This record gives sequence, C-alpha cells and structure tokens, in this order.
Amino acid sequence: MSTISSPRTLSTLALAVGLLALTACTEVEPAPPPSSTPPVFENEEQALAAVTETVGSFVTVVNTIGAEGGQNPERLDHLLAPDLKEAETAGFVDMAAKGWRTTGEATLRRVELAQWWPRPDAVGVIAIAQACIDYTGVDVLDSGGTSVVNPERDQLRSTELQLTAADGEVLISTKKPVPESEICS
Repeated sequence: MSTISSPRTLSTLALAVGLLALTACTEVEPAPPPSSTPPVFENEEQALAAVTETVGSFVTVVNTIGAEGGQNPERLDHLLAPDLKEAETAGFVDMAAKGWRTTGEATLRRVELAQWWPRPDAVGVIAIAQACIDYTGVDVLDSGGTSVVNPERDQLRSTELQLTAADGEVLISTKKPVPESEICS
C-alpha cells in the first residue's frame, strides 16, 4: 500500500473529493424537449393546394407586371425566395429599360407534385412540382408595338419548381424549364 505524503498531492486529492461531493449532491437537469415546428402541410392534398395557389399567384402577378412594362417587380416579393426574386426582378428591370410590355395573359393549366414534405428538408425545400403554363395568348411588344417573340416558341411550357416555407408563406425558390416533361400533354 502506498502513502500519499506530498502536500501538493494531498491538496489535489482534497479538491477532487470536494468536487465529487458537490456533484453527487447536485440534481441533473433534464434536457429540454426538442423544439418541433408545426408541419407546413398535413397531407398531399394540402401541399398540392398550397403549391397550386402559389404558382397561380405567381403567374397572375407576372402577367400584371409584364402588362405594365416591368414596373414594380417587388410585387413578387411575397411569392419568391431571395435568389429567384433577384433574377426575376432583373428580368423586369431589363424589360422596363427596353420599353417592352406584354399583351395577353399566361394561364396556369396544371400543377403536379413530384415530392412534398410536411416540414422543410435539410435545404429548406417543402415541395418539388411541375407546372404547365400556357403562353398562347401572350405577346411581348417593343416600344414601337412590334412583337419581339420568336414565332416558333413553345406555347405550352413545362416548368419544374422548388418551393420553400418562410414566415408561414410558401415561396418559389427555383424554377426551370423541363422540355421533356409530359405535364403539358
């Protein structure tokens, strides 16, 4: 059996015993329960309805801004995530600078969900959808009233959209054409 004789060893031992006594008497606080955000969607029908409403509102607002020559694109702010808002705004600023405007209105023909999640995934996405938008009656006119639209353009366009949720609103975060889609068939 060894003996502890050094004063330094004795004070270290006393400190360790004191700390052990203190921690043995302290009640361990339970960890707080994880905070859980309520789901954005309860079911697929609710997800489809919210996505359709958001995309439909987007098409309506774009029609209005285009008819007004690209003025006040901030009307899209409540429908678009920041990166897409920046790109769409830049397009309307360019349109206004050129003196262009649209006539006629695009219409939303169909929306299908590819995927949806009750809560945002790791990158914040709550839904991926495809939409068919009909541009048949839409023309883009320059300042002299001449059409600048390619006469061979597709009148029906398939678009893939990713949607996120922020402050209780569903926002379009990306949109891209999907020519091989059958949604407009």
